[in-house]
Amino acid sequence: MGVLIPGLRKWQIIDVPNARSSHSAPVPRGGGIGILVGVLAGVLASQLAVGGHLENEVDKPVLAWLPLLVALAMAALGLMDDMSSLPGSVRLAVQAVVFGLASWGLAASTSDMDVSSWLFVPLAAFVGVGFVNAFNFMDGVNGISSLNAIVAGTWFAWLGAYQDVDGLVVPGLALAGASLGFLPWNAPRARIFLGDVGSYAIGALIIMMSVVSWVQGVPIALCVAPLVIYVVDTGWAITKRAMGGRALMDAHREHVYQRLVDSGWSHLGASLTTAAASVACVTVAVVLQRYSSLVALTAMAVVAALYLSLPHLHSDRDGVTRS
Repeated sequence: MGVLIPGLRKWQIIDVPNARSSHSAPVPRGGGIGILVGVLAGVLASQLAVGGHLENEVDKPVLAWLPLLVALAMAALGLMDDMSSLPGSVRLAVQAVVFGLASWGLAASTSDMDVSSWLFVPLAAFVGVGFVNAFNFMDGVNGISSLNAIVAGTWFAWLGAYQDVDGLVVPGLALAGASLGFLPWNAPRARIFLGDVGSYAIGALIIMMSVVSWVQGVPIALCVAPLVIYVVDTGWAITKRAMGGRALMDAHREHVYQRLVDSGWSHLGASLTTAAASVACVTVAVVLQRYSSLVALTAMAVVAALYLSLPHLHSDRDGVTRS
């Protein structure tokens, strides 16, 4: 990162504060390049260690490589957006094409492309585009995305080992390690931001690992456990804006983590709280999946509801304190 920051400043890839921002001074963005390099380095090192094949998965190369290729494509899109803001329609179109092709590749590698496969392709593409943008929307305070990437990467690495799922262990560990290395540069004081190059790439890698898990028969509750908090926070913010008749795409500060910061929490405190909620989701998924996915999903919904209520609980507590 010490080498990357001067280059980003030279090329004027700077995050200038706006109405949605939680920072007050311009900060270089593009730190996601460092995370992506770290992930690729980890994967390549693993290849060399096992004789040139990612996790020795020569029989399923699509499952092994597709998440990384999608992450690279999303990183390229994000970098272009960081350098020169792209129209929203262009970003969505490129994302839809990339995830559509990726979903088709997954379907083709795991089935005979029957009717269910054709239903899978648009659904998986929609989920991919949605989560990448949710991850981007949630990247608004110091440390939040790094901490949640550590949780997600560790989870999918464990899931790959415990459930014997192809294509998860090495990318998951590489993501967790690279995100941990980035964290001191971004929190508690931010010297560099991920930028769209980072949030798009990390979001893409996480959602692709989730989908790869699902197509290999992993229960749905285990596949989505580390995604729940980001999806619920973003979905609730969009729902409130829609119900209030406000423009959905305008800059706003209605995410839970933003409201916590606005009420006096530190960036790191809000980020750790979000990551802790994700840890709670994966924990209940592990404990309750033995009963059924429905039980586990219900418990995760309770965790998400408690997370959404945090701003209200904090304001009520402050109200009692002042009265």
